[in-house]
Amino acid sequence: MSSTDKEAFLAVYKEIEAEIIADIQQLPALSDDVKKQLIDYYSVCLPYTVPGGKMTRGLTVVKGVEVLKQCALTEKEFKDAAILGWQVEWLQAFFLVADDIMDASITRRGSPCWYKCPNVTQDNAINDALILENMIYQTLRRHFKKHPSYVQLLELFIDTTFQTEVGQHIDTNGTPYADGKRASLDLSRFTLDRYQGCVRYKTCYYSFYLSCALALAYCGYDPDSDEGKALYKNAEDICMILGEYFQIQDDVLDAFAPPEVLGKIGTDIEDAKCSWLVCKALELVNDEQKKVLVEHYGKHEPEGVQKVKDLYKELKLEKLYVNYEEEQKKTCDELIAKIQPENFQELFKFLLRKIYKRQK
Repeated sequence: MSSTDKEAFLAVYKEIEAEIIADIQQLPALSDDVKKQLIDYYSVCLPYTVPGGKMTRGLTVVKGVEVLKQCALTEKEFKDAAILGWQVEWLQAFFLVADDIMDASITRRGSPCWYKCPNVTQDNAINDALILENMIYQTLRRHFKKHPSYVQLLELFIDTTFQTEVGQHIDTNGTPYADGKRASLDLSRFTLDRYQGCVRYKTCYYSFYLSCALALAYCGYDPDSDEGKALYKNAEDICMILGEYFQIQDDVLDAFAPPEVLGKIGTDIEDAKCSWLVCKALELVNDEQKKVLVEHYGKHEPEGVQKVKDLYKELKLEKLYVNYEEEQKKTCDELIAKIQPENFQELFKFLLRKIYKRQK
């Protein structure tokens, strides 16, 4: 079985979902009516929030185990790798449910955000995000408690969650608050240095490094050994570059990709996000062009949002991104070629193929 077998990967999701629903059924000191309400609710919540994406993060764990073992996986190895992969997808679900509330987003993956669904309140959705996170640790304990790398697997999820939440704080505080109100827009805060720090923590670790590190941990590579240190360091170095490339790509798609293709309505401009586009624009604008950003960035007015997008086009930021993408592809190819052992390179080639010139 392999990382290209998406049906087998999805079948593992179904098994995990069934285990979690069974856990709810066995909760003590609850009436049958309350248990039924919980089961009915989470039987909708889980398939709505966890699967449905491209599954790249999860499948990367399977691909990583394949690459490191250098052979076709046994049924047990595939299932273990797939379970770990699904925990990365579960982590993403936790982040996305919370992130959509924070950003007041409307759609996700072409459907209403979870908190916008009928019979789901914002308060419910906040609690659901927390429950989704807890389910990761329930599943890890169930399947890996006796695995030699159990503690290391747990610590990877704990560390990555903290790193991502630090990145989210930077992302949602591009414009500070005072006395509970957003302060006046301070464009001086939108710098590429701040942006790169945000991206490293918000995107690179959970979207790229975590999957690679889980594969290494599952295969028994000790991060404290000489060989292990080199492998984890190689993975981290290339994943930071891939993650930044991916996030810049995401920022460009947020502004320019049609919602029906992207699967969501981009709101970076309205939300005053410290995006790559606004950082680059501030490097290039003249005084007259800067007034457009001062007057319209961070405001929920369709005409103003369009003026910002028109300014991006005037500054030829899309063309600038196309050039950046080609340079980044070349940088990634050169870095990947230096990774040892050589078979480990295939994991990062797999990731690069997934994101190069993506449209959603």
